[in-house]
Amino acid sequence: MDISMGAMLEVIVSVLLVATIGYCATIDRRLRAMRDGQDGLRDLINDLSGATTQAMSAIAHLRQASDATGAALTEQVKKGSLLADELSLMVQAGNDIANRLGGIETRRVVASSMPQPQMQPRIVQSRPAQSVMPSRASTEPHPLLDLLKRAR
Repeated sequence: MDISMGAMLEVIVSVLLVATIGYCATIDRRLRAMRDGQDGLRDLINDLSGATTQAMSAIAHLRQASDATGAALTEQVKKGSLLADELSLMVQAGNDIANRLGGIETRRVVASSMPQPQMQPRIVQSRPAQSVMPSRASTEPHPLLDLLKRAR
């Protein structure tokens, strides 16, 4: 077997060329996979960017809605506070009226329980106007006020 040195070199070069072609094919597959991965990554980045834009828009809308709701709630609280103040004044006025009515009722009860003097005409002299309500201690019970409390 006498193979010439030239043929031996051609066989070695051929084997090395086949190995190089196989290696290039492997590298080509890996590069294609990487490009596909880059395309997928690019799509993922684009989707993420769109989602971020939508989230920022939603946050802006939520902030506007929150501000509007906060302003409406503040207005309702102000109205409620004004109504509470007005109701407090009404309750105070009602208590004052009940106190006055209680004073009138008490005077009627006291007057009806006292013996009535015989009425004789007399001359009335003009006097300056005085308060209709006698001053009463706040702890003295009022019959009409008690009736109102029981009616509740």
